[in-house]
Amino acid sequence: MSGTKQYTEEEFILLKNIVIIVTLDTKGEAAAYLKELILSRGYQALIIDIGCGGEPKLEADITAAEVALAAGAKIDNLRRSRERDKVTRAMIEGATAKLSALCRTGQVEGMVSIGGMSSAVMASSIMKELPYRIPKLILTSAASLPSSYRLFGPTGITVMHSLVEVGSLNRLLRGELARAAGAICGMAEAMASSEVEAELKPMVAMSTNGWVENCAQHICKALEDEYEVVRYHATGLPEVVMEKLIEENYFKAVIDLVPSSITNERYGGSRISWPRRLEVAGEKGIPQVVAPCLVGVISRTRDTCDELASEIEVRKHYFMDDLRILLWLNAEELKSMAPVYAEKLNKAVGPTKFLIPIRGWLSIETEDSEFYDLKAIQAFAAELKDNLKPEVEVIEVDANIDDPVFARAVIAAFEAVVRLKDTSLDK
Repeated sequence: MSGTKQYTEEEFILLKNIVIIVTLDTKGEAAAYLKELILSRGYQALIIDIGCGGEPKLEADITAAEVALAAGAKIDNLRRSRERDKVTRAMIEGATAKLSALCRTGQVEGMVSIGGMSSAVMASSIMKELPYRIPKLILTSAASLPSSYRLFGPTGITVMHSLVEVGSLNRLLRGELARAAGAICGMAEAMASSEVEAELKPMVAMSTNGWVENCAQHICKALEDEYEVVRYHATGLPEVVMEKLIEENYFKAVIDLVPSSITNERYGGSRISWPRRLEVAGEKGIPQVVAPCLVGVISRTRDTCDELASEIEVRKHYFMDDLRILLWLNAEELKSMAPVYAEKLNKAVGPTKFLIPIRGWLSIETEDSEFYDLKAIQAFAAELKDNLKPEVEVIEVDANIDDPVFARAVIAAFEAVVRLKDTSLDK
């Protein structure tokens, strides 16, 4: 194939590649064309074969046999198996292992996948485990399917809709592949440029939403001279993104105003993130300040109104719009959540403070509203203190969570935990 060059092992280690994730048993011709396009743009291209349906139509840089072996399997056995789910999981596991190793040595500048829904699901599962800093693109004819939202992951996956099936080459598919090549090469170039020109201010991660917006804006304004605050809307997946980047050491500290996906997970709400919520920063020793916005509330969608009817009769509730509703926990339920949050916070090895606004945990949860329950808040606070280790400080603030008074308390707590961390590093 033109544009291909043989490298020594030493030269190969120094190369940075656009990785093409593809099933070569069915997409070999398209993969070869895409590789040529990437090479023509001055990038190296590396093909990893995740196909296991038959013999490949093109020689891969990382073969399906090598991928299977990385998962402790043999490709011949996988090809003979009728357990498609088991086979798929093995190839995902093997490809993730192979590409993670390349990422650790800095050999990957970007990655692109081409194919239908099966290829896209496999590629997405692989890409979700790889570093955020690497651009990721999925070109798929299945992007218009209702379930395609599942392809997006917490490590920056872009999905491009192919108007034709990715199979044998034709002039329309060549156009789609040319766009994909231009996109992933442009993304890699932009990422490299942004890393060079990036602000030198330390970054702070902050979870937030509309119920604590005034507080969040006040905090951002107060910190903007010294820090770059990166906000994450606490709707589930963005919180996973935040904590994935905490794992990758992007942030100096965390201000977690809305850790409520933990409550949602317990009560079947719609804003669920992942099992490690509120654990990552603590385990890494990163300074953190936590507040309880929406911790006493279950978020639901109104497309299940029939199922919600019985709950609406017994719970305080608030219709946000035609799609969403908030349901309040009762006092006993809220108290029972305190040990759940405490268990996660107790994993912290760095300075951690939990601030409790006594006059309400949402902007609408004011003293003159039906949603405000001081006794429930006090019971939660007492139970949290009883279950937390002494190193995690609980601070009660006589304000609503969206008031400037509470924002100033968060800022003071933030400055304190950062100072404690810096002091410990100096010793």
